[in-house]
Amino acid sequence: MKKWLGHTNSVVLSVAAIGIFILLTLFLRSLGGFQLDLTAGKQYTLSDQTLTAIQGVKEDVRLIAFTVSTSQNQKLNRDVTDMLSEYAKRNSKLKVEQYDLNQEPLLAKEYGVTEASIVLVQGEKKRVIDIGGLFTQAQGSSEGVYQFTGEEKLTSGLLGLSSTRQGKVIFLTGHEEIPLSQMTGLSSSLAQDNVKTEEVQLNQAGSVPKDASVLAIVGPQRDISVTELKSIRTYLEGGGKLLLALGFHPNMQSDWKNLDALAADYGVKDTHAIVVDQEQTNTLGPLFTVPTFGSHAITDKLAASNLYPVLSLSIALQAGEQKNWKTTALLKSSAASYGETNIQGLLNNDTQKDDKDPQGPLDLGYAVDGKDGKPKAIILGTSALLSDTEISTGGNRDFVLNSLNYVQGQSDGLTIRPRQEQDYKVVYLTPAQAKTILTLSVIGLPLLFAAAGILLWWRRRRA
Repeated sequence: MKKWLGHTNSVVLSVAAIGIFILLTLFLRSLGGFQLDLTAGKQYTLSDQTLTAIQGVKEDVRLIAFTVSTSQNQKLNRDVTDMLSEYAKRNSKLKVEQYDLNQEPLLAKEYGVTEASIVLVQGEKKRVIDIGGLFTQAQGSSEGVYQFTGEEKLTSGLLGLSSTRQGKVIFLTGHEEIPLSQMTGLSSSLAQDNVKTEEVQLNQAGSVPKDASVLAIVGPQRDISVTELKSIRTYLEGGGKLLLALGFHPNMQSDWKNLDALAADYGVKDTHAIVVDQEQTNTLGPLFTVPTFGSHAITDKLAASNLYPVLSLSIALQAGEQKNWKTTALLKSSAASYGETNIQGLLNNDTQKDDKDPQGPLDLGYAVDGKDGKPKAIILGTSALLSDTEISTGGNRDFVLNSLNYVQGQSDGLTIRPRQEQDYKVVYLTPAQAKTILTLSVIGLPLLFAAAGILLWWRRRRA
């Protein structure tokens, strides 16, 4: 009888355990897209902008991945397919298809694909994303360390697929500005939003192109001429928009008469003082300022996410009263900072505050709106953050793109860019290392558990 009861209890416990397992499985399935992301870099947690873009897809979109399988890129392919699956989980309009490029050459040719790519297809519209371009070498990292930029580029592709927006940012040249060839990161991000970029030299063109949505003057080292200033004013008075990003120059106080006049048109004064900030800085020193944000549509989400830009050699600006324009401070240095007016001393690494230097907090950038509330200009006392060397630092790119979107009146583009995955390093195992790992995982661990089970069975039998 006692033995019979023991067997009965074992059966009941087994049935109960199986029942709990089934109920738990059904419960988790009922939660739909619920998942707990325990990865160090939150690899499976999508950004707010990505979730908004996914929810905005109203027509069927095919996400076709053409991958090439080799022993070296299995991890990279898995990152891509996992990312596509994460998107498809959140909107049934997104359909994922995966093909081996080498096994489906005719299908790949149909989409104009010759290398590993993701093709986004919505009706007659198509966008191709090079998979190789999703993996970029991390700045300042050793060879073999990569960042995965898949979320950023796939989300931009989705937005571009459905967007009817067309814009053109014209970059002024001829005054030793930062050239477009050194702002490829910014150009690429703008292109993903259907915004074209182009350079223009006013001395040759005569006027700002009429189809320019924004005129950008980035880091000029020489002043614009009176004739150029007149052309720019004509463009702006005709409804044009301005991005003026000033860069450091030793003789800016004496040489920038017309640039200063252009900023003054919108109530912004260039103090020609370089910000020295011992409090809000990074490891590179007090000339690299990590500013706080003023409250504005450009900066509010960035502030909420602690996504601050890092500025170098910034010029302090001041805003005066203006009848026709409203200026809003976007960036501020700390109260402990000051504006160094002794530029020669600064160049000789000799800087200390004196009576001529303005005391912080100092304004480093403004948004300028008209009396009707429509955006007119962004004026910054810094420019290097737009360059390839600094665009990826901190929240630089987010701030720059939000500023350009805002001044173009694209309020829906004001958000935080999709993030990049943390760096990871591709490790190539030797045959001996691979064999050891295989032996331990396929044979060693199962044998260990089997031995533990046998030992447990043997001890209970003797008890």
